[in-house]
Amino acid sequence: METAFFACATTHPFSIISSHGVRNILQVRTPNPEYSGFLKRLPVIPKDIINGAEIMIAILRSRGMIKEITFVDVLNELRSHPLSETETVACLNWWTRVVKHGLALMTIGVTLWDTDKRLEERSQLLDVLVVSVTGPPEKIIRLSDAQTFLNHSTNAVIIPTDGPLPSTLVPTSITSSFDPDVLASVFPWKQLSIVDWLLHVIDPKVAVANAEFDITQCGRWAERVLSVLAQAWPSLAETAREIVIWRLSRMSCIPTSTGLKLPHQAYFSGVKSFRDLPIVTMPSGAIAVDNLELVLQSLGVRKHEELNFILDRSASSFPGVRLAKSAHQDG
Repeated sequence: METAFFACATTHPFSIISSHGVRNILQVRTPNPEYSGFLKRLPVIPKDIINGAEIMIAILRSRGMIKEITFVDVLNELRSHPLSETETVACLNWWTRVVKHGLALMTIGVTLWDTDKRLEERSQLLDVLVVSVTGPPEKIIRLSDAQTFLNHSTNAVIIPTDGPLPSTLVPTSITSSFDPDVLASVFPWKQLSIVDWLLHVIDPKVAVANAEFDITQCGRWAERVLSVLAQAWPSLAETAREIVIWRLSRMSCIPTSTGLKLPHQAYFSGVKSFRDLPIVTMPSGAIAVDNLELVLQSLGVRKHEELNFILDRSASSFPGVRLAKSAHQDG
């Protein structure tokens, strides 16, 4: 009877109730909780049908009419619409489990891990994975364009997320759910470095777009940037420090009592020879000590006045000093 029943359906599609109405059985898949967090539009067989019609479901499976969810199904759905941030987290978690499971099987000799195939599949996944970010600001991004992520571990340097961030950064609303080591090993992304972040925030295009984040115009933002650098300074490689010094030493980014100044124009608070000197003065009232002091000193902030500077300033007020300076130079 079973054979005769299915023999009658050779010219017409076999229909079945799915999570999205009555569908051709070839379009319907067996439900799998691994995919439920992000495959919301793929028709699957409802649980009550599976439980209430076990014999029929078993027959359909044995005949290959009901199939499991495949990687192609994932790609097809992701091509059809963007995922929310929550759905994206679920999708990336799924792929992480795929990779970990494959590596685990390889280590115990159960199967061979085809690295090239997995890299190709990862590339296909990221190419079609489009995320709708709620913001602010709201935006649509394709994860194949992403290059970096923020490290959210407790001992990481805290890069401000309310300031300018590169467009190639994976949204923090997504990566905050992951271990940074997993992100770096499973996906083709690297941690956003302090230097990369700094080069982005001092980019003239970023400053022009919003003066609030221009370190040459906004003292509070300049202080925040310097504070981040101070936090990172002990762990920065020498080459990274050199890049920071080379870029910031040429920018009026030091908050002082007379406004933002070039580092070599600013003085630490211990210098009190002249009242009108631009003394380092943080808008928050913070004192430049410890690592912040090291950063400022490395950039060129002065701890004392040079003799010629003292003589020049004194000469403007006391003519006799001008003669002393001349004698000093002649000598």
